[in-house]
Amino acid sequence: MSLFDRSKFAVLRSIFAGAVVIAALSVPGGEAMAQGVVGGVYIDPDGMLRQTSTLSEQDLRERLAREGGAVPAQFSAAASPLRKISLRRLEQAVAALHESGQPVPADVRYLAGLTGIRCVLVFPEAEDVVIAGPAEGWQQIPAGDVVGQQSQRPVLQLDDLIVALRYAFADRDEDSFLGCSIEPTEKGVQAHGAFMRGIGEMNASRLPEVLQGLEQAVGPQDVHVYGVNPATRFALQMIAADYRLKRIALAHEPSPSAKLPSYLDLAEKSIAGSKPRQHRWWFVGHYDAIRRTADNLAFEFEGQGLKVDTAPVHAGDPQQRDTSKPAKSAKQFADLATKHLPEMARKIPAVAELQNLVSLAVAGTLVRRQSVDADRDGAGAAGPDAVAASGASRRWRPRHFLDAEHCPVATYITPRQTPSLANARFVRNQIWMFSVCGGVEIDPARLADSDRLKPAAGNKLSDVRRQAAPPADADRWWWD
Repeated sequence: MSLFDRSKFAVLRSIFAGAVVIAALSVPGGEAMAQGVVGGVYIDPDGMLRQTSTLSEQDLRERLAREGGAVPAQFSAAASPLRKISLRRLEQAVAALHESGQPVPADVRYLAGLTGIRCVLVFPEAEDVVIAGPAEGWQQIPAGDVVGQQSQRPVLQLDDLIVALRYAFADRDEDSFLGCSIEPTEKGVQAHGAFMRGIGEMNASRLPEVLQGLEQAVGPQDVHVYGVNPATRFALQMIAADYRLKRIALAHEPSPSAKLPSYLDLAEKSIAGSKPRQHRWWFVGHYDAIRRTADNLAFEFEGQGLKVDTAPVHAGDPQQRDTSKPAKSAKQFADLATKHLPEMARKIPAVAELQNLVSLAVAGTLVRRQSVDADRDGAGAAGPDAVAASGASRRWRPRHFLDAEHCPVATYITPRQTPSLANARFVRNQIWMFSVCGGVEIDPARLADSDRLKPAAGNKLSDVRRQAAPPADADRWWWD
């Protein structure tokens, strides 16, 4: 089901991109990260989102020193193509740290340097679930992101894993999903119409003045987060990725790929005299396939985890859903953004972070599906007989990770509003105003639905699981 078909999403009314107003961060255990750097942006003392490029080198050094974590020697060695993490043992290690009042060390916080999830492996005999993927030592770059030393991809983070598991195991409506949106207020929608009607005669010299006036007239827009606590890092990373997509679409920042023109560039070429429609774009969680073994004890993700979708904004009422086909230029931007998403993720850590969030959300759903304590879908795709035969009575289920009181995650002041953002082009002696909106939609239940799981070819995935069995040392929560 599309993001914009969902009643709980209330049909996105946003027709402008915007920056996110976030404020200070509170971290359990005394790890100070106030006004943290998230997705290439930072939060100023007034709680306003700013680009990190506006910080001095000294400011950056001080912020990164506060937020970074030293890399233990064992993680500075060569990268691992498939590092394994026992979720059972990781949870036990974190519970012990919390019980003793010790801070969570960097290797635990950054999940042993994992930069992605390739496989989810179930071990009923050990009452364990293992996630596996590429890993390496990490570093914090000037933009503030914690990334792999070699790949420069963001590392997975413990807090995001915990949030994903809590979402997976929460009691919620079937139509629930993870996502965010930025919406103009009712007052802003009315002010937009009044401002456009009163612009008067236009020429290129008035363009900066008119754009500034439009943004001021519309005023701040509301930020909405769905499925997770809006004060978590998980939520803020979704917003950061959406924000960067809008800036690229509106040419407010350079495209990460020479093969991905801004929507303005594409629309300018297709303007034929009639007023172009406004559109929205949003990120959607998407895998080409999730492969599974016949016994449903091993799963492998195939694909980039994300795509970009588009839809037009209703011309008469932004609150109404426009069911017509998007314009050619809008569809072209969405298709090109999807095609060149790997390059976008390499250049923009916030997009790679969103890929990580999708993988964690799907992994969390698979963990629930295999759990003996799961609800009606606890038997997974295999059916009750097959599950019983494979040892379902000993399936792992998180406990400490689901305990918000004793296992707190870092929280920011909830983002509530963003400044409006728009752009325009002067084409054939006319001013064409462009605005854009979107959001993020991650539906892990749909991605991991039994009908969408595909059989793995041959014995390769089964062999991966066999070779990834947890080691005898019960204190070892990760291994290569």
